[in-house]
Amino acid sequence: MSIRDLITMALKNLWKRKLRTFLTVLGVIIGTTSIVVMVSIGIGMNESFQKQVEEWGSLQVIDVYGENNDMIMMDEKPTKKPQKGVSLDSKALDTFRKMNYVEVVSPIVQRYEFLLIDGKYVNSPNFIGIDPSAMEALGYKIEEGRALTAEDEEGLVVGRNVIEGFYNPKMSWQMQQQTSAPELNIMEDKIMISADNDYGTKYAEKSIKPMKTSVVGVMPDSGMNGYSVIMPLKQMEKLQKDLEALRKKQNNGYKDDRAKKKGVYEQVAVKVSDINKVQEVQQQIKDMGFRTSSLTDELNTMKETTKMLRMMLGAIGAVSLVVAAIGITNTMVMAIYERTREIGIMKVIGASLRDVKLLFLTEAAFIGFVGGVLGCVTSFLMSKVVNLFAAQQASEMTSSIPIWLYLAAIGFATAIGVLSGYLPAQRAMKLSALTAIKTE
Repeated sequence: MSIRDLITMALKNLWKRKLRTFLTVLGVIIGTTSIVVMVSIGIGMNESFQKQVEEWGSLQVIDVYGENNDMIMMDEKPTKKPQKGVSLDSKALDTFRKMNYVEVVSPIVQRYEFLLIDGKYVNSPNFIGIDPSAMEALGYKIEEGRALTAEDEEGLVVGRNVIEGFYNPKMSWQMQQQTSAPELNIMEDKIMISADNDYGTKYAEKSIKPMKTSVVGVMPDSGMNGYSVIMPLKQMEKLQKDLEALRKKQNNGYKDDRAKKKGVYEQVAVKVSDINKVQEVQQQIKDMGFRTSSLTDELNTMKETTKMLRMMLGAIGAVSLVVAAIGITNTMVMAIYERTREIGIMKVIGASLRDVKLLFLTEAAFIGFVGGVLGCVTSFLMSKVVNLFAAQQASEMTSSIPIWLYLAAIGFATAIGVLSGYLPAQRAMKLSALTAIKTE
């Protein structure tokens, strides 16, 4: 029997029992819709987490911390104790650059001791010094203007929240609360950087000659970068040098513990070319004795907290599909009882056992396939409803159905149909032709 004959006969047999076929297909539709929507909610939650974390920075960047860095990190302990002589210096940076999948390595210097001055207005944001050529690669997003480039020896990129945080230091706190934020054109204004006279209290702003500079770009207000000012590392080092000289002079030999050795850094950013290799590279750096953290750690933690919920959602959908499989089995078994004489006649006129088996498997496969396709259509509609409800409730339980999930659902439903029809098909194949013909 040809494939065409099998398909034609299978469709005719299903059409003869339209109501039963419809109810069986409906069970598959409900099962497919359930499992696709439930799985899609888990996928949607993961995508929401990833989108949220990406607003904080690049998922491909690993932060490496020196032993004199006192920042609180997601991963406080290295894999093993730091080896004697291990230091976050230029030698360590060269080692990082030679690692597989490492794209960019840049020292990170953060300071809060400086003031950003625009005319009579000031702000004291977080100043970050980096290798300017690495700014775009490290994932800093630009809302206006441009990012720093390798040609920039000075220049600033400021966060949107920094601009909105400027205030007049000559005004009282009460007056500042009653006054709206100043409207500044920071990319065209004359900008200066000086020491923050409120930090350390023993030196005055006028004691350090303000550094004239300019703003070349503005970062969006999302994430921590919205409160930061990015500058070239050389510019930061010059400011640090002036500040350290002043402190040493005023405080009788003061020395910052965070700058014990020249060329030793508190923090280094390592950009990995492949997001799937971030954990591998991070583990290699940990094995060298360094403390590390990355936004990938945070993302994995968020996913882990919802892992059980996603498994439960998938299990609920799977139960619905199992019920649909039982319905398909019941339909095929009943078909055998009703078509026993027909099966006997087919065998007598020359149909092989294989043909009889394939006929019933084809009918079961059609039920699964059609149910899977229609289930994907209803899943799409249900996904829209879930997302609409999530938007109204500001919930992270959104639904996202990738193409592979549609294809997997159709394939799985078809496979369920074939498996459900296998035992009935085996029963039909084993029927005696003579006994079947005598059956009324």
